[in-house]
Amino acid sequence: MQGVDRTRRVGQLIRRELASIIARELPGSALGILSLTAVSVSKDLRFARVFVTALSPKVTEAGVAPYLNEHAGALRWQLGQRVKLRRVPEIVFEYDGSIERGTRLSRLIDGLETPDGENDGP
Repeated sequence: MQGVDRTRRVGQLIRRELASIIARELPGSALGILSLTAVSVSKDLRFARVFVTALSPKVTEAGVAPYLNEHAGALRWQLGQRVKLRRVPEIVFEYDGSIERGTRLSRLIDGLETPDGENDGP
């Protein structure tokens, strides 16, 4: 159980530091506002999958992860300068579409009509 807790803590640390690095030091603001939704770290702490969502409507899903993966080496180096880890994991970015799916489902639910004879309130 200790290993699971360590990977979770390392994932939280990576998420916090990468969010700061991307916001301040990544060249270009072509991505708009990003949200790092989760970080999954392997048990041996060699690999980290970072799930990211673009909060700007002008940015497409196809552009976010490839752009970040192109800069993954530089982001990993900057991460290594900020955190005290024996080995900084290799970073792979993946787009997380869960926010868009949740928004779409909320709109569908809001669009449902109640059957006749039922009240919306108590």
